Amino acid sequence: MGHIVDPNLLAVIQSLKPYMSNRALQCTEVAETLLEILASEQARRVQEKLQSLRQEYKMAVQAAKAKKPGDK
Repeated sequence: MGHIVDPNLLAVIQSLKPYMSNRALQCTEVAETLLEILASEQARRVQEKLQSLRQEYKMAVQAAKAKKPGDK
């Protein structure tokens, strides 16, 4: 399964730190923490479950479209 967030994004953000203001550094810390959360095993499990629900929904929509109004 793919990543929710490209792992290279964190490296890019960190490489820009020397050029950032204090406020930008604070925002960067928040972004880094969010990336860590999104890279966690729990986030991967949530993504898998959401993808499963999406697939089930797609199948239900296709089945409903295939069923004609007069069908029972």
